[in-house]
Amino acid sequence: HLGSRSFVISSSIPEARSMAWFAGKGGWGKGWNSPWQPMWQKNSWGKGKGRGHGKVDPSLKVWVGNIPTGVDWKTLETHMNQAGKTKWVESFKGKGEGTGAVVYSTAEEATAAVTMLNGSQINGQSIQVDVWTKEEKKAA
Repeated sequence: HLGSRSFVISSSIPEARSMAWFAGKGGWGKGWNSPWQPMWQKNSWGKGKGRGHGKVDPSLKVWVGNIPTGVDWKTLETHMNQAGKTKWVESFKGKGEGTGAVVYSTAEEATAAVTMLNGSQINGQSIQVDVWTKEEKKAA
């Protein structure tokens, strides 16, 4: 009994009874999401680990081409950090093999990377570094 209000919790789940005190009168309250969700509903607001860099300002992104076979993102990151601290690095596989994308914190770092690293070598092979341009979708 708290003051003139009393709370009655009608739940068979002990955790729910102990947590419902903050939910306001009348049970669960407004806007509180239950932690008991099926696995497929958890974190439905995000894309998951390793995703979500599709909406980066193009001025912060550079395209890298002619990457030697076997060079992973970690090797590419080490090389690209010469122009400034990278935020995100990807070395594409499959259809885009031999190319990659690098995101920097500032547009100045991205511009410096194009100037400084275009024609530089990774594993004895010259790479191309250029500004990022979005490819237009072809009409089918």
